Amino acid sequence: MQRRSPAVAWLAAALLLSLPIAPRRAAAQEAADRSAIEIFRDSLAGTSDSLGLLQLERTMITAAKADRNNTVLHLRLGFLSLRLGELGGHSHFDDAASEFQWAIDLQPNWPYGWYGMGLAEFGVGDSQVSFVTGLKTMFGKDALTRSAVAFAKSAEVDPSFARGLVELANTALRQRVNIKLDVALDALRRAAHTPAGANPDVMLARGRVEREAGDIDSASAAFQGYLAHGPDRALALLEIARTELLRGNPEGAGPYYAGAAMDDSAAVAGYRADIAPIASDSVLREFDGTHGNFRAAYLRAFWSQRDHQDLRADGERLREHYRRLFYARKNFALVGLNRHYEIEERYHSGSRDFDDRGIIYIRQGDPTDRASYQAPGVEPNESWRYARADGDLIFHFIAREDVQDYKLVESIFDVLGFSTSVRLQEQGGIAGNDAAQQLVISRERLSPIYNRLEGAGAGAGLSQAQSAERQLGHQSIAIGTTTDSYQLSFPRDLKVKSEVLAVGGEGQDHQIQIAYAIAGAGLEPVTVSRGYLYSVRLRFSAMDAAGKVVATIDTTRRFVAPAPVPEHENLVGRVAVTVPTGHLEYRLSIQQGEDAGVVLPIDSVRVGRDGRGTLGLSDLVLGSRGANLTWKQSDQDTVFFNPLRTYRREDLMELYYEVGGLQPSQSYTTQLEVKKRGGSGFLRSIFGGGGSALSLKFAEQAPTPIVRVRRSVQLDRLKPGEYVLQVTVTDGQGHSDRRQQPFDVVEK
Repeated sequence: MQRRSPAVAWLAAALLLSLPIAPRRAAAQEAADRSAIEIFRDSLAGTSDSLGLLQLERTMITAAKADRNNTVLHLRLGFLSLRLGELGGHSHFDDAASEFQWAIDLQPNWPYGWYGMGLAEFGVGDSQVSFVTGLKTMFGKDALTRSAVAFAKSAEVDPSFARGLVELANTALRQRVNIKLDVALDALRRAAHTPAGANPDVMLARGRVEREAGDIDSASAAFQGYLAHGPDRALALLEIARTELLRGNPEGAGPYYAGAAMDDSAAVAGYRADIAPIASDSVLREFDGTHGNFRAAYLRAFWSQRDHQDLRADGERLREHYRRLFYARKNFALVGLNRHYEIEERYHSGSRDFDDRGIIYIRQGDPTDRASYQAPGVEPNESWRYARADGDLIFHFIAREDVQDYKLVESIFDVLGFSTSVRLQEQGGIAGNDAAQQLVISRERLSPIYNRLEGAGAGAGLSQAQSAERQLGHQSIAIGTTTDSYQLSFPRDLKVKSEVLAVGGEGQDHQIQIAYAIAGAGLEPVTVSRGYLYSVRLRFSAMDAAGKVVATIDTTRRFVAPAPVPEHENLVGRVAVTVPTGHLEYRLSIQQGEDAGVVLPIDSVRVGRDGRGTLGLSDLVLGSRGANLTWKQSDQDTVFFNPLRTYRREDLMELYYEVGGLQPSQSYTTQLEVKKRGGSGFLRSIFGGGGSALSLKFAEQAPTPIVRVRRSVQLDRLKPGEYVLQVTVTDGQGHSDRRQQPFDVVEK
């Protein structure tokens, strides 16, 4: 015969001492009864001996049969059944519910019966069949709703009962539909004037419910109270930060990083859960390996990197993240956790909190446009478009089994099911399928591909359009579910031409020159006493091969002109940025005034030597004196720019470049060539100081380790068209480097 554990033996002894307690029908549950119940619950939590607990249960059941009106005994038996349920005996949750109901019938004004019933209902849970769970949820019969009702009743009969208030708040926050926030909020506010209102756990719970209900000021006040009186300072700082960042307050970053520097397990788990929707597994592993101030520094770098990548000011991405999390919880929370996938639903997020719309929303933010189509027999569906400088992203979502669970699919035709989608591809046309036609029409404004699908007849053209549409969806899912962004956008587009050139610098310091020209037609000046003021904001970020931001600039230049810039002329400017060597990707944005701007597609630039030898050639700067854009490279040297890269035949093109990696007096050769873009042969041109030839070669000696070269190029012998100027330098050891720049020639 198995012996009982000491803990169970103690429980049995405690029970025998308590059995003679006579039932009472007081208006409120007495403090001694509450204390005895809590001692009993603590003892239950300290044992995992299910056999001993079962034996104790049999003893208590015998006692209850003999003393049916002993409310405390029924409460203890209910909590014992809850513990057995937690240890794996799921049917014991039903037993617990029965005992708590008995206690409620005996003493309806005691909070512990209702509190226990809330725990039991949550333990009973929902059906594992998602369809059944969905129906229960829709009609308010799910486990969380039943729990919330019971917890609310415990707070109603005794507003000073802190445990019930906390569990009510936690349950309301866990609910996905039929949310009892109003019930929890009312109970918490009514309890504010009772002893429970000063309980730190109640303050924390109230802050979370107030925030979820949208009352940010009340939430902040509750969290400040918890900070002053609660036991967990790090958790208080995190909750204050979440609230202020959701508000959009930059001051929320202070408590955010202060709390992250504290090694508190509950707070650390909160920080980790908050970044998990956008962090890769490797990032989470790195986060797990940080401690104290290093954790705060890691998070600061995590968010700063994102700010700079998207040309944002420090702290913008952090605030936006908490706004997105709040919005996703409100609009894209999963109702059921038993997700099932069809063959066309190839992306499996693994999230237990958000459907696929929530995943995309948290990562990418508000879509630029949305579309849907509703008709009998067509499953609920949505499509989102994100306008991107690097190419738009299109996402398609469908909710098949659960109307609250939208999943990603690659093509709009997947909304009709896998077999129909395949059949449409095989038959080479959508003319015979009204639902397919209407789906395409409903998405016309999202992408030109849907106009192509609508207009293409059966055959190769339609097949290609269908493949392109699916490929767009496939690529969008790949990007959208593995990256996150907060890209700039502007109400008005600005027409800008720009060039980013790796040239300039001294020693180990290299520079990038950013030249731009803004069309006068899109400019909106501000009238000032001296004339017309144009404010131009330029934002630039460069990333190395690992994606790390290595250089940024955010600067505003102000130009004052005596008259407005004519529509057919341009406002030009230049900015220099110090950068490291290597192949860099960069993002550039130019803004004029408050609401006009452009984000240019991500591009790349090579800074310094390319690794094939010691010799290195800078980018080529093509300019003209008429462009009115210069760089004073030295007191003796002026470099001319022309970001439009358009020249008249009578213009003199000014060429500047630098050659590095040479020793003083070392010999090298330079070859300059011009070729027609798209053509196969080189064209004869006239370069200043040289004669007419297919290519012009110079033999020179380096006066210094960095040779700065200026040449003038005559264009009058070139016909109007598109050209490329190419420069190649070669040293005596055969090492060479080559750069080229395009330009256009016009008649006038």
